[in-house]
Amino acid sequence: MTQIADPTVVPLRDPTVFDRVSSGSRSLMRFMRTKPLGGSGLVIVVVFILVAVLASVIQRNDPDNIFETPNPDYKANPTVIELARDPDIGSPVLVAQFLEPGGEYWFGTDKFGRDIWAQVVHGARLSLIVGLGASVIAVVGGLIIGMISAYYAGVVDLLIQRIVDMLQAIPFLVLVLVFTQITERSVLNVVLWLGIAGLAITTRLIRSAVLQVRESEFVLAARVVGASDLRIMIRHVLPNCVAVLIIAFSIGIGAYILAEASISFLGAGPQGIPSWGQMVQAGRGSLDLHPWQTVFAGGAIMLIVLGFNLLGDALRDVLDPRLRGA
Repeated sequence: MTQIADPTVVPLRDPTVFDRVSSGSRSLMRFMRTKPLGGSGLVIVVVFILVAVLASVIQRNDPDNIFETPNPDYKANPTVIELARDPDIGSPVLVAQFLEPGGEYWFGTDKFGRDIWAQVVHGARLSLIVGLGASVIAVVGGLIIGMISAYYAGVVDLLIQRIVDMLQAIPFLVLVLVFTQITERSVLNVVLWLGIAGLAITTRLIRSAVLQVRESEFVLAARVVGASDLRIMIRHVLPNCVAVLIIAFSIGIGAYILAEASISFLGAGPQGIPSWGQMVQAGRGSLDLHPWQTVFAGGAIMLIVLGFNLLGDALRDVLDPRLRGA
């Protein structure tokens, strides 16, 4: 006898969705427990991502706003003696420069009277954009070039690797500085040039991984049955290089953030946007009496680079079969 379903009964949700969420949570907790340093790096990275995303909410003040108040003792034509007693007497406004960290300004103010906390918060956004963007360019470009070089070998590999040798012969920072000096110093250009400068390293990493895979039995079997080179590279070689890609991507982010801070410190970074490297450079002149701008900006650089390095190192231990049992 056929049973008619009761329309009032609400069907249960697909349990696979909850199973996946539960499995992901257990994997995350296992990672945090077995790799405490990697877990610490993950927490640092997540905190900085949240700071960058919520920068406009938690900034408290505009990073470019100069805090100033009317000068009650202002005189239009002060005498030399009056200027000696009060150097600000000839200024109609008083700039809130070099204020100590406190309740109103959490990280204090710089020499221009701007809120250092707001600059650090917005600097996190720039650093993550540059780090993620440059790492994507380097990894994707290195994947394409390195896979073609290793898979076809022979003359193709020889020509590509000589070009890579030429890129690696020039110091990374010098190469980026040359690129940024011949183009507009925008965020897009800095991301592009950092990614291109990092192609040589990622190309070598991907090439070494593909060389190990291309002679595997499943690749040889795919060739025997007539699979095209493109199908073999996408369906068989690429999945076996995912671990190397993830490791190169995560560790590369910290390296590119540090590189952006370095070129900004040297005055070749993006213009018109708060940068941690520029803040360290701007605070150097008052480091002995008012070190807060350099301390907080330099501390942010150290923490975010440390976080990505710890996370990348832990991911390498987890994803590399040779280190998984270590």
